[in-house]
Amino acid sequence: MNDYMKALKRQFCPEEESRHKSETERLHYLLSQRLSRRNRRLLLHLVDEQGMLLEEETLAAFAAGFKLAVGLAKELSLEGLYSFDSEEERWAAAACAAPKTAPHKTKGAI
Repeated sequence: MNDYMKALKRQFCPEEESRHKSETERLHYLLSQRLSRRNRRLLLHLVDEQGMLLEEETLAAFAAGFKLAVGLAKELSLEGLYSFDSEEERWAAAACAAPKTAPHKTKGAI
């Protein structure tokens, strides 16, 4: 199911190049230039782990939203779809079926 969710996420949530991504890459480059080789490896490992965590979180959020949508679709299919026209017809039928009362005449009314 995880592969299926990944495929759906790729289909409906295409990745967009953002200014945050380019700024992150720029800062990563600047920092890596100032660090020793050992610390650069550590930084690279940190960035990789952070990327994996972000990917897992976005996939989990997408899957939760998808499950919510499926649940709503099931619920709506059991109730039937809402129709404004049907609602108006039920309202009009109820109004016609209600007992009609004669208007009250008041003394002195013309």
